[in-house]
Amino acid sequence: MNTLAIHGGTPVRAKPYPPWPVYDEREIEALKDVVESRKWTSAPYLYRDCPKEWKVRQLEERFAAYHDARYGIATGSGTGGLQVAFAAAGVGPGDEVILSPITFIAGATPILHLGAVPVFADVDPETLNLDPEAVEAAITERTRAISPLHLGGYPCDMDRLNEIADRHGLMVVADACHAHGSEWKGTKVASLSHLAAFSFQQAKQITCGEGGMTITNDPDLYALCYMYHNDGRGIGEEGGLYKVQGWNFRMSAFQAAVLLVQLERLDALIERKAKAVAYLEREFAAIGGLRFPKKDPRVTRQSFLYPRLRYEREAFGEVPAELFGAALQAEGIPATGHSGRLLYEHPLFVEGRFLSEAAKQVDYSRVRCPVAEASKGKWIHFDQRVLLGAREDLDDFIEAVAKLKANLDELQREVA
Repeated sequence: MNTLAIHGGTPVRAKPYPPWPVYDEREIEALKDVVESRKWTSAPYLYRDCPKEWKVRQLEERFAAYHDARYGIATGSGTGGLQVAFAAAGVGPGDEVILSPITFIAGATPILHLGAVPVFADVDPETLNLDPEAVEAAITERTRAISPLHLGGYPCDMDRLNEIADRHGLMVVADACHAHGSEWKGTKVASLSHLAAFSFQQAKQITCGEGGMTITNDPDLYALCYMYHNDGRGIGEEGGLYKVQGWNFRMSAFQAAVLLVQLERLDALIERKAKAVAYLEREFAAIGGLRFPKKDPRVTRQSFLYPRLRYEREAFGEVPAELFGAALQAEGIPATGHSGRLLYEHPLFVEGRFLSEAAKQVDYSRVRCPVAEASKGKWIHFDQRVLLGAREDLDDFIEAVAKLKANLDELQREVA
């Protein structure tokens, strides 16, 4: 009888990992409070008589302060948060914005909606974050901004990126959608950019299903973000005047109420994941062949989202990562070795029919980011729910890896 579950054997694990999202009666009570208040929208002109009851305002203040920023602008999605940030940064038709090819489409579509051009720069082979040297090489006279994505919560090298941006007179608009609570040299990493946008989509560290937040320390950028997300309306006495061409990207009070509760859980969630990672690191080191990205001492706190392990194929008999991930899935571990396409490899860019007019001038089929392309097949991705389990749940993951390594001959026969 075959040993491995992928070949009909008994899986290591038959029960699910902890459910996500996490909630309890506090979220339910918070939603009830909003329903009974009859103040469901975040349109500020309705709340001049009761600012303390404006859940969205409370969330903006608390979330920004938590992330070492002065201002927060709550939006209906992380995509919307990025779009108002790019708009406030002055990104417009014909401008170029440098970003990573290892990102969700929302890292690029706000740039396109503003008539600008996404320019893809290569990544660091260890962190898969933007490589500062590749960023500097990509700068042209049309470059307006750099947009670092803190992939999986691992902070980019903000010292180097900010130095490059300052020297070239560029804005830094961070995609912090993975980086809730992550720190660079003791400071929340998102506050180290001119602007940064977060997502509260269901898979993120804290969630209300959908939702976003843009943060900044600059009062002028805050005013622009506020107007762009609020139909173009001004602030304060100018709240009835349409000052810019904006969008209705406001967050609802229901979303804010849930997030106010979720924010209270964030520190404990980050610490729980960090302890789980430390345990897995130690145990996988004993097995050999799987490890988390190497630590940078400047990263003083990491919010582990979409966790991944470097897969050393030679340690597993040259079994491809995709097959190894499928075998882990069969053992009951929510993992995959499939890397997917880089962003510039998708039809939107290759076919080019729906790009901004300026971006249509770029032949994205000829774009190459060699390090990013070579990263395919070198990582095992697994669900964050694994890190929320008890010690025995982590032990199942470790046992499954050890089981596969002890029976590599079964997997090797599939690729022989």
